Amino acid sequence: MERDLQPNHCACGCGGACRDKWLPGHDQRLRAAIENEVGGLVELRRIVEELLHRRIDLKQTTNNRGHHRQH
Repeated sequence: MERDLQPNHCACGCGGACRDKWLPGHDQRLRAAIENEVGGLVELRRIVEELLHRRIDLKQTTNNRGHHRQH
């Protein structure tokens, strides 16, 4: 039996259909739009750190599955 795969809507909000979460490059389009809206990457970091009540550690980041990885 063949499974009917339903397309997802791109997470950027463009309304495009995709197989995964993003159409190619649309994650970066959203990131750039957010940075521009708040005044740049430094200001975005300040806002996120304020909301999280902690500093963002550049030595350890979390991948999409919640596992930590070293840079």
